[in-house]
Amino acid sequence: MDKAQKDKIVSKLLEKGVKLPCPRCGNNEFTVIDGYFNQTLQDQLQGLVIGGPSIPSVVTACARCGFLAQHALGALGLLPSQGKEDTK
Repeated sequence: MDKAQKDKIVSKLLEKGVKLPCPRCGNNEFTVIDGYFNQTLQDQLQGLVIGGPSIPSVVTACARCGFLAQHALGALGLLPSQGKEDTK
């Protein structure tokens, strides 16, 4: 993930009102983790499904305690158009 992508993510988070401090320690400084996260959706509690639907997201980390917060790319308007593989 390059600086322009991170800047766009930060801009979208601020645009959506993501401005509150860390819920664990109260710190106001966060870092955007360098990469994307895909949380897989499963229709059962037993076993593990490889592939299938997922929620692509970005993750921020509190600079003090490391608390991680996930933000869905779709809700931020950052899902790539079909046929594209990045969020530019």
